[in-house]
Amino acid sequence: MTLTLTLALIALVLVCAVIQRVAGMGLGIVFAPYAVVLIGAHEGIMLANFLGGLMPIVMLPRIWSQIEWRKVLWLGLPAIAVMPGAAWLSTISPPAPLYLVVATLVLLSLVISVALARVDTTVDGRSAQVATGVGIGLGTVLGGVGGPAATVYAVLSRWPALPMVATLQPLWILVSWVSFGTKWAWDDGQLPELPWWVWGAMLAAVVVAVGLGELVQKRLRESGIHRLVIVLGFVGALLSLWTGLRLLLS
Repeated sequence: MTLTLTLALIALVLVCAVIQRVAGMGLGIVFAPYAVVLIGAHEGIMLANFLGGLMPIVMLPRIWSQIEWRKVLWLGLPAIAVMPGAAWLSTISPPAPLYLVVATLVLLSLVISVALARVDTTVDGRSAQVATGVGIGLGTVLGGVGGPAATVYAVLSRWPALPMVATLQPLWILVSWVSFGTKWAWDDGQLPELPWWVWGAMLAAVVVAVGLGELVQKRLRESGIHRLVIVLGFVGALLSLWTGLRLLLS
């Protein structure tokens, strides 16, 4: 990996971790589409799972009182249930379909979220939470993007921002580490081979992002952050779609 790509990867971690602190799901919706373009599908998704389980741990002390643990349970258990089969599928799949899966998951869910935001109907309850959990589990394993399913649920259920951001963090810890562990068990994992200083820089970026995210949160409105996530998600998904189609047709 060139120095330019390495620095781009570190910057991507920092930006997505800041968005995670502000909006609750930066690493679950923005990081993976860019990471798979920078370092490859399998490695990018494994790295997304690894960081997705790390960042929320740093955040937990600051948001603990806002966590809705029943929702963590009803979203998390269905996600875990579908992960082993999805992990097996992801380890035997060539890179091109995974790029396309990432792009499709992000694009469809973002379009649905934008459309549903204009509808007054509220959809919530155990069935909606179980269905969302299945979507989170499949998205996290196959594409490193559990955030889109959570976004759709948040829009449909009119989930208030502060409890949503807080509740998603233990959920990301759970599903990211289970996803990482199941794929590691299937084929010993495929984390990217990076110099030690790059790993150190990414971990430092995660820690720094907590403070930066709080500063950003005070300066920007919630609606502005949501628009930013949607724009970045669309751009990243289009990049993944282009890469997947190029590999598929080559």
